[in-house]
Amino acid sequence: MSTTDSTLVSVDLDDLACYHAIHGLRETTAHERSLVLERCLPRLLELFERTEVRATFFVIGRDLERDLAAGGTGAQCLRRAVEAGHELANHSFAHDYAMTTWSSAAMYRDLARCDRLLRQLGARPRGFRAPGYIYNDTLLAQVAALGYTYDSSSLPSPAYYVAKRLKLASMRQSGRRSASARHGVSSFFGSPRAQYLPHLALWEVPIGVTPTLRLPLIGTALFGGPRRLAASLRDYAKRVPFLHLQLHGLDLGDEQHDGYDPALVELAPEFRMPFATRLRELEALLVARGPASPIGSALG
Repeated sequence: MSTTDSTLVSVDLDDLACYHAIHGLRETTAHERSLVLERCLPRLLELFERTEVRATFFVIGRDLERDLAAGGTGAQCLRRAVEAGHELANHSFAHDYAMTTWSSAAMYRDLARCDRLLRQLGARPRGFRAPGYIYNDTLLAQVAALGYTYDSSSLPSPAYYVAKRLKLASMRQSGRRSASARHGVSSFFGSPRAQYLPHLALWEVPIGVTPTLRLPLIGTALFGGPRRLAASLRDYAKRVPFLHLQLHGLDLGDEQHDGYDPALVELAPEFRMPFATRLRELEALLVARGPASPIGSALG
């Protein structure tokens, strides 16, 4: 990794179908499935332009294919992102949390399908992030087979995994079912440092965590966690020498004007902080950090 890049920002553009499935809610409408690419993404691009951030956007192929079939409004935003110097990366086609259980051939077909869609937008994908941060060497071997240079699936935060398991247990007790995976514990215990994996010919670029407790430096924690803890994490993120901040498109969802299901607004931690406050706090963090680079550029 380049020593001149002190900040990386990556954004997973998961659509609302993912969130409804995680929280055990109804099927989403076509309008709801368009919101992340058509509403949240433009806000992120405007914010990043103001704060000199060039980010890596991890795109789900299924969502992009659907958007293109419906007129391509979101795809146009992604093309503008490429033109502005942002990076588009592969977040799989189907976004199946059980992807690590698939055959190697099925994994490759899925990744290649997403790759082809991204290239239609003028992107040259170099990296991958697994659905739900759950990965193994079999999956990463298919990433390498595509000619990619890095993976950024690792969220080395045991605390995140424990919190997820507690949430899933609570949902089961209340009679709700989540699509979120219960397996993949090893994915959350890796090294917090970027490292080259010679047996795969890939860089592994982990998402940021705090020292010792390894709390995740992700939008859900920084803006949707308990108030004092979230404020402490934001303060740490502003001053740590190197930061890989991970966001989701929904982190800039406007709960009052976008048209989300009230049940999702009630359940999703992304909405615990009002949109205007979320935007202000994220901008303050990015201004404090200074310019940011896409992952691929930082790797050289």
